[in-house]
Amino acid sequence: MKWNVILYGLLFSGLGVFSYLLLVNYTELSPQVTNILYSKGTFIFFIAAFNVLGFSTLRLSSWLNDQYAVNIRQRWKIIAIYIAVTLLFLLLNYSLLAVGKLLVGSANIFTFFPNGGWRILILVWLVELVIVGLLLSNRSIQNTLKLQQEAAALQKENNTARYAALQNQLNPHFLFNSLNTLIAEIEYNPGNAVRFTKHLSSVYRYVLQGQNKTLITLGEELEFMQSYLFLHEVRLGNCISCNCHIPADYNDAMLPPLTLQLLVENVIKHNSITSSKPMQINIGLENNYLIVSNPIHPKKSQESSSGVGLKNLSNRCRLMLGEEIIIAKEEGIFTVKVPLLYE
Repeated sequence: MKWNVILYGLLFSGLGVFSYLLLVNYTELSPQVTNILYSKGTFIFFIAAFNVLGFSTLRLSSWLNDQYAVNIRQRWKIIAIYIAVTLLFLLLNYSLLAVGKLLVGSANIFTFFPNGGWRILILVWLVELVIVGLLLSNRSIQNTLKLQQEAAALQKENNTARYAALQNQLNPHFLFNSLNTLIAEIEYNPGNAVRFTKHLSSVYRYVLQGQNKTLITLGEELEFMQSYLFLHEVRLGNCISCNCHIPADYNDAMLPPLTLQLLVENVIKHNSITSSKPMQINIGLENNYLIVSNPIHPKKSQESSSGVGLKNLSNRCRLMLGEEIIIAKEEGIFTVKVPLLYE
C-alpha cells in the first residue's frame, strides 16, 4: 500500500511537470505572465494541485466501483461524475494560465491564447486524460481480478459448507438415530411421530434448497433451526431447548445458510446432554451480530475437534459480509457471534 502511494505520487507529479512545462512554454504567453509562472512557488503549487486532484480521482474511482457493484441502476450518475472529473483537469490547466495573467494585472483572461494556444491546452488535457484513464483502467482490472479471486474462494467455502451439511444429515449415524427415534415414536406416540416426520422432511428440504444460495434470511434460518432442534429434542428426551430473543423486525437480516445448523450441531457434539445436565441454547442480537451461546458441559471422553466447521463459517462470513465470526469462551459459556447483513 505504501509503495502504491509513492508510485502514484511520482506518476501525478511527473504528469504535472509535463503539463506545466508544455503550458508555460508553448501557449505564447506574454513575458510578464511567463515570468510569474516560472516562479518556484507556482511550480510547487501546480504539482501539489495535480497530486490532490489525482489522488482524489483514485479515491472517487474506488467509491464509484463500490457503488456500481451495489446499485447498477445509478450508472448515469457514475458517468456524470467522471465527466466532471475530466473537466476539473481542464480547469486546473486553464487556471494556471489564468492566475498568471491575473497576477500581472490583466482583467481579461479569455483572450491570451494567440497562435494556437488553445490547441496546446486541449492537447495537454487529452494527454492527461489518456494517462489517468489508463491508470484507472489498470485499477479496475486489478479490482475485477480481486473480485474474481474472492468469488472463487467463496465458491470453494460454500461447496465445503454444503458438503459438510449434507454429510451431517445423510451420514449413517444421523439416519440411524432419526429412524430409531421415529420407530419409537410410532409405537408409543403416533401423533408425535407425524410431527417428527414433518420436521425431518423440512430439515432435508431446507438443506437441499440451500445448495444454491449464498445468503438467506434470519427468519428462514430460525424456522429451520426449530425443525432441526425438534429432532434432537425428541431423541434426547427434551434435554435440549432454545431460548430465542429475536425481534420480528430483524427476520429479514441476511446470513450464510445452515449457520444455525452448524452451531447447534457443535453444541450437541461437544457437550454432555442428559436429564441431569440439560442444555439450553440462547440466541439473541447485539450490535448487528447474531449471538448464539450455551453453557459448557464437557463430555468425559471429549472428541477431537479440527474446528473446520467454524473456520468455514468464518471464511464465508468474511467473503460475503466483510467480517468474520467472533468466538469467545468465558465463565463456562461458549459464545459465537455471527455478523448480519441488513439490506
